[in-house]
Amino acid sequence: MTTTTTRIDGASSLVDQVLMLTRRRILSGEYAPGSRLPVHMLAGESGASLIPVREALRILEAERLVESIPNRGARVTPLSLDDMEDLYSVRILLETDTLRQARPFEPDEVAALTELLDRMREAVSVDDIDLVMALHRQYHFALYSRADSSWMPYIIDILWKHTERYQRLALAFRHDGADLEHRSVLEALALGDNERAADDLKSHLETTARLVREAHQGSASAT
Repeated sequence: MTTTTTRIDGASSLVDQVLMLTRRRILSGEYAPGSRLPVHMLAGESGASLIPVREALRILEAERLVESIPNRGARVTPLSLDDMEDLYSVRILLETDTLRQARPFEPDEVAALTELLDRMREAVSVDDIDLVMALHRQYHFALYSRADSSWMPYIIDILWKHTERYQRLALAFRHDGADLEHRSVLEALALGDNERAADDLKSHLETTARLVREAHQGSASAT
């Protein structure tokens, strides 16, 4: 049987290829929380040998997306309500502070972000979750890039890798994709009111965390 190597855009090595493919499938939910990740399965799906697969798993374990179970191998890190609330509390601290430091937005920049939100609203209406997630990330990081810090977006990016799975869960209950909340943040920034923008962002993130928490508690009580 011949294995076909799956190329991933941006992958510069076999380790990168396995890493990017596996991370993407974990974040999208294709590899479900708690599911096992046998190295032979990953090797077959990525067209790589066992050595780059094991290296990719070590990186994902350092990112806390994968955990090793003694004598059982690797598995996708399960979702946890405590973990989610911890992640969002740190995100709120960092991201609101980043908005407070944001440089003023020019009218053409506000127009471009408004167009991006229009595209996101359309993607929500046709249930294109992958596009919604991509545009959602693009919108937020366009805001965070306005702060005079290279470290803040970098640290926020690490946290986003872990909250993406929770964001996808929240979309099941956010039928508008949080459109009004995103526009409220942008409107405040367009007016130069960074403090209001930070408050609106805090409310936006708290709402996402609350929806996931209520969904988790509802499913737990139903069992």
